[in-house]
Amino acid sequence: MLDRYVSGTVERVSPEAPVPVVKVQSEWSTLGGAANVAANVASLGATPILIGLVGNDTAGEELSSACKQQGIESNLFRSSAPTITKTRIISGQQIVRIDREEPHVWNSEQLQSLKDRLTVISAEVSVVLVSDYAKGTLSNEVLDLLFSWAKKNALRVIVDPKRSDWEAYHNPFLITPNLKELQLAAGYPVANDDNEVVKAARVSFAQGNAQNVLITRSFEGMTLIGEGSVFNVPAVAQEIFDVSGAGDTVLASVGVWLSEGKSLKESVLAANTAAGIAIGKRGTATVLRNELETVLALATSKVVSRESIAQLRESLKGKKVVFTNGCFDVLHKGHRKLLEEARSFGDVLVVGLNSDSSVKRLKGLERPVNSEAARASTLASNDAVNYVVAFEEDTPYELLDELRPDVLVKGGDYKVEDVVGKELVGEVKIVGLVEGVSTTLILG
Repeated sequence: MLDRYVSGTVERVSPEAPVPVVKVQSEWSTLGGAANVAANVASLGATPILIGLVGNDTAGEELSSACKQQGIESNLFRSSAPTITKTRIISGQQIVRIDREEPHVWNSEQLQSLKDRLTVISAEVSVVLVSDYAKGTLSNEVLDLLFSWAKKNALRVIVDPKRSDWEAYHNPFLITPNLKELQLAAGYPVANDDNEVVKAARVSFAQGNAQNVLITRSFEGMTLIGEGSVFNVPAVAQEIFDVSGAGDTVLASVGVWLSEGKSLKESVLAANTAAGIAIGKRGTATVLRNELETVLALATSKVVSRESIAQLRESLKGKKVVFTNGCFDVLHKGHRKLLEEARSFGDVLVVGLNSDSSVKRLKGLERPVNSEAARASTLASNDAVNYVVAFEEDTPYELLDELRPDVLVKGGDYKVEDVVGKELVGEVKIVGLVEGVSTTLILG
C-alpha cells in the first residue's frame, strides 16, 4: 500500500457544506501495509525481501521507487487492480481518510513466478513475516504455497492476521493479533483484561492454529502466550501521536530480533519498546535501530546486581527510597497497581525479585514460567520502577538490611505485623489487592 498525507491549516468552514476547509501546506507519501513492515525491517538493520502485488500505475511506480531508496529488495508483481492508496487529510489531527482500493488477485502466470521466486530466495531467508491486510493478496492458495515453502525450508513464520479463521495460517510459529483481531478469532467480545485475554488466546492452542500468540493490547501493553506459558509486558509510556502502522513495527521488530538469534521473549520486549517509539511519531513511521537500542539500554541499566547494592545505596542518599518485592512471574494488573502506588510513596522505587531457585522453593518445581532475566527485563520496562535487584533467599530480609529503604510496600494480603524486615525501614505501607487477578488464575 501507499500511504499519502495532506497536511494544512483550518481557518474556516466551507460555505458549501458544514465541513472544514483545509489550506494545504505540505504533502508526502510513505510505504504502507507490508511495505511498511519491510521499511521497519530495513531501519532496524536487517535486509528485507518484499513480495506482493501493486497496480500498474503511478502509485505502484512510486512505491517501487521508495522501496529502492530505503534498501528494500522488492518483488512487486503488477496487478490489474490499482495500487491500494490511503490518503489522510490532517490539520493538527486526522480529519478524514480517503481509500482507493480494489481486491488484488494473482493470475496463474504470477503464481508460477511467485513459486519460482520463493525457490530462489530460500537460502537468503531466516524469518518469514506475513502481513495480512485482507486485501486479496493473501488468498488461501497463496497462503498454502507460502506455508508449504516455509515448512520445507524450516523457516519460522510470524503472522499479523486479519482473518477471523486462523486455520488458513497453518500453525505459524507466532501470530500477532491486536485485541479486535483476537475478538474476531475467539468469536466473542474480549475485555482488555489479563484473565480474559489469556482465556481467548488459548482457543488458538485448542484449535492448533499457532505455536505462540502475541496480543497487542494498547495501553495495557502486550501478552505473549505459549504452551503453558504467559508473559505480560507493560506498555512503554509515550505520548501517542499516531498509531498508524504500529502493528507493522511490532511484526518487523519481532522478526528482526528472532533472525539475530534472540529468544522470543527478548524479541517481544524489543517489539514492545519499538511500538512505543513508533506511536510517538507522525504518520506511518519507522523505528531506527539506534533509537530502539538506546531505549532498551536504559531499561537494562535499571537491573542492578546484588554486589552493587552498597553503591546503589550510596547513590540514593538524600532521596526517599521505596522498596517492594515478589516473584512477579506473570506481571499482571495487580502487580502494575502495586508498583504504581509504591512509586508514589517516594522518589525512587527499588524492586526485589526472587531468583529462579527461590521461586521454585516457594511456588513449586513448575514455577517460574518466566526466567529471572525475563522477569527482571519486564519489571525494568515499567516506568514506575527505577531499579530491580534479584535475591536468592526466600525472603528479602538480607537485601533490606543492605539497602535500608525508607518505605517498605506490600500487597493487601499482608498485615503490617507479619511483614518481614519491617524493623529495618522507616515505615510500612499496605496496598490493596485487585480482586480476581493472580498469576495462578492467569496460568490456569
